[in-house]
Amino acid sequence: MIQAVRPTNRARPVTVSVVARDTLPDTTAKTKVWLERDGQFVLGDGGLLLLLGILEHGSLLGAARQIRWSYRHAWGYLRRAEAALGIRLTEARPGKGASRGTSLTEAGRLVIERLAEIRNRIDDVVGPTGPTPADVASRGRRGR
Repeated sequence: MIQAVRPTNRARPVTVSVVARDTLPDTTAKTKVWLERDGQFVLGDGGLLLLLGILEHGSLLGAARQIRWSYRHAWGYLRRAEAALGIRLTEARPGKGASRGTSLTEAGRLVIERLAEIRNRIDDVVGPTGPTPADVASRGRRGR
């Protein structure tokens, strides 16, 4: 086994073990895809699942439940994405009962197309290595 030492910002060095290729335990490569605008995060894999859920369920609450996000987190995520883009991705459908909910704007549909196209191209080359819905749901949870 070869030992490599990498200095960090702190004075304490970190030791990293390098293992021969034929003894490496079973591992899986993962990728993340996200959109940025002027260096600012807009939307990632979780946001893609959220927008697809809105398309499927017709509501932000239904979409958030599907990917196991709180409504508050999903709502804030969309507001930050819209602020970064400078355009609305969703619009509220006022009304009573089943007629009310959330729908995607044309920009929201274009974001789905763009991010899904990129994700699919990566998956075609390296296999489906993006996060699962369970991975997305577990992000940001502390101590759960």
